Amino acid sequence: MKKLTLTILTLATLLLASCDTKKIEVLSDQDKATIKTEVEVVINQIIENSEAGNFEKATEPYLNSPEFIAISNGVVANYTGYIKSNKEYFGAVAHQKYNETNILFTYIDKKNVIMTYIGTGHATFKDKQQFKIDPFAATLVFKKIDDSWKVTYSNEFATITPVAEDSTNTK
Repeated sequence: MKKLTLTILTLATLLLASCDTKKIEVLSDQDKATIKTEVEVVINQIIENSEAGNFEKATEPYLNSPEFIAISNGVVANYTGYIKSNKEYFGAVAHQKYNETNILFTYIDKKNVIMTYIGTGHATFKDKQQFKIDPFAATLVFKKIDDSWKVTYSNEFATITPVAEDSTNTK
């Protein structure tokens, strides 16, 4: 009987020791507010520099990493592909403006957050073509690395329609 009890206790101890007993980190409202404020600075950097046509500053927060994934209207790219396609776009666009309707935050932990940007936009290309971007949605995964927030994943969707020329305009 002692041998059976000892065996059961040994097995129970091994089983309990092998279980992952890490406590899930619960963020306080203050933690969430701090993260939101810090990430909003990066979001504003991306949007303001995109609107200003400053490609380098607009893409600076994106992490050059083999794990980086960007999806744009169903097209998947790695970091190099994302930068290449955006450089081509920035080279063709004369002006763009985005209007935020909502921003949602999902807090994973103190170093990881998912941000969803919902809005509309308008782009004018160097060849004078104009496009309405409505709706526009972007989900970005941010990771805090060396005290700065970096985009490690991006998924953007937009419905882009040409803006018809005003028939009252004369050339």
